[in-house]
Amino acid sequence: MSKLSWIGVKKSSRLFKDFHEEWITTLRNTLLPLLSRSVMVSPPELLSTHVQMFHHHFQTYYQTLDLAASEDVSQLLFPTWHNSIQKPFLWFGDFHPSIFTNLLRSLLSNDDDEDGVAEKSADYPLVWKYPSNNLISKVEEMECGLRLILPGIMNRYRVLQSGFIDKVGYDWIHSTGKNEILKAISGDVCVQMDELVSVFLDANRLRRSILMEIISATDVYQSALYLQGLAQFFLGFSDVELVKEFEQCKIPLTLIIH
Repeated sequence: MSKLSWIGVKKSSRLFKDFHEEWITTLRNTLLPLLSRSVMVSPPELLSTHVQMFHHHFQTYYQTLDLAASEDVSQLLFPTWHNSIQKPFLWFGDFHPSIFTNLLRSLLSNDDDEDGVAEKSADYPLVWKYPSNNLISKVEEMECGLRLILPGIMNRYRVLQSGFIDKVGYDWIHSTGKNEILKAISGDVCVQMDELVSVFLDANRLRRSILMEIISATDVYQSALYLQGLAQFFLGFSDVELVKEFEQCKIPLTLIIH
């Protein structure tokens, strides 16, 4: 069994952290260079194949995240495979889904910054300069959908957390003896974990669906450039030197107060 072939395995002892490290390495050393070359020299048919490969790599990532949540959701509560720069962007174990739409919006936003447009569109000047009305409508639809769905998922989590705290407190007070307390709390934890897995899976399903919608709404060159930018975002936050500089940075107290 290959290292990336454990998708679909009913039970695995492998931590998601191990998979994540290998996934990032494949993205950095194999898929991103391949896609970058394809954007420059490949015909549309071959580029489309490479886009599909790239998209599949991301979908495999989120399918594996589903498996990890189903097996042991606790490892996703405080993911050790994300560094100090990545953690502010996390939402239920991985990057917030709005990052996907924000990246697309930034590529579509020409504004009046001609230098910025030239830099973004150096390889294919017209890819982003004149986006179709259908693409613009699709972006707005996705953004609207996120605004409607995100609060519901967050509210489910808050209700779950509050209910768990209340239940544990009640069982602790009304239990007699150490063994009865442990039994009651253990039962509360099992119920919470089942519900927490459901929330995590829904959050992850939202990430996957947004990415799929973006690929479906863009043409092959837009998809290639978008995925290239998304990969650079993922990899940029993993840069060792950047993380080191960030962690050594001293934020003035005045900035925190304001």
